[in-house]
Amino acid sequence: MPRRSREKDEFGIYYIRQQGSEKVPLFRDEKDRRGFLKILEEKKQRFGFNVYAYCVKQGAVYHLMIDANGSDISQVMKSMNISYALYRKAAEALFKDRYYSKLLPDHNAIKAKFDEIHREGKEEETEYNSYCFYSEEKRKSSTLVDSEELNTLLSCQDPPEKASKCPGCIESYEAARKVLAEELQAMNLREEVFLKNKKERNQKIWEFRKKSTLSLKDLGRLFGGLSESSICKVLKNRES
Repeated sequence: MPRRSREKDEFGIYYIRQQGSEKVPLFRDEKDRRGFLKILEEKKQRFGFNVYAYCVKQGAVYHLMIDANGSDISQVMKSMNISYALYRKAAEALFKDRYYSKLLPDHNAIKAKFDEIHREGKEEETEYNSYCFYSEEKRKSSTLVDSEELNTLLSCQDPPEKASKCPGCIESYEAARKVLAEELQAMNLREEVFLKNKKERNQKIWEFRKKSTLSLKDLGRLFGGLSESSICKVLKNRES
């Protein structure tokens, strides 16, 4: 049976879980866990993704929350797992199967998964999970955890009562679809070509944020099925 293709979004927030094989422990000791975190930081520098949460469990599993930040999550995970396998030099397969990934579509999903990862990590409260870098009583500095970026992302919400402050704005998804179609026609651009042009697409996301009362979710629908977190990321990059 063919594998299902993974859901991808270059600005998406992903939950990642990698399970070790039953024959070989994924992490034998603290040295292995430190080695994995070093590889994670190296890949972060290479690919430019952000790390919002992690939990490297003794034994057979690790959990990550990663903001792709323009990178290809498949390439990130392939590179990271290959590097860790080379580090281990294990005679048998380290991984039970390919990694599990889930694109987190909105703030509620991000917060729920963040809390879930930290419930796992709270059991140890060590450097091998990011709980220590967020907990008030255990707060530490880290070049691996991008806590400020996560807080900025979670603060990106639909403003209340936007309609009353936006006279003449586009007020429905259907109306926005019509306006976008007219604008693309005027530019002599097919929609599928437009959506592949990230610069043009992101500029339009910004424009429609300003001239409509659409929610983040509806903006995502309008521009090719992007997640709310991706829309937030585009808007954040445009403002910076």
